[in-house]
Amino acid sequence: MSECPLCRENNHCAIEAGEKPETCWCMRVAIPLQLLEAVSTNKEVCICQKCIEKYEKDACS
Repeated sequence: MSECPLCRENNHCAIEAGEKPETCWCMRVAIPLQLLEAVSTNKEVCICQKCIEKYEKDACS
C-alpha cells in the first residue's frame, strides 16, 4: 500500500499496484505546489486524491 504523507491513508496508486502510469488517477490532476512543498522529502511521495480535494476546497473558501 502506498500511503499519503498527509493523512496516512491509502492513496490508491495504480503505479504501485503494477498498472501503467497513465491509468493512475494522479496523472489526470494538478497537485498544488503548496501541498508538494509541505511534504517535500528526499523520497517520492504520493498525496492522495482526498487530501488534494480537501486542500482545493479549503483554498476556495
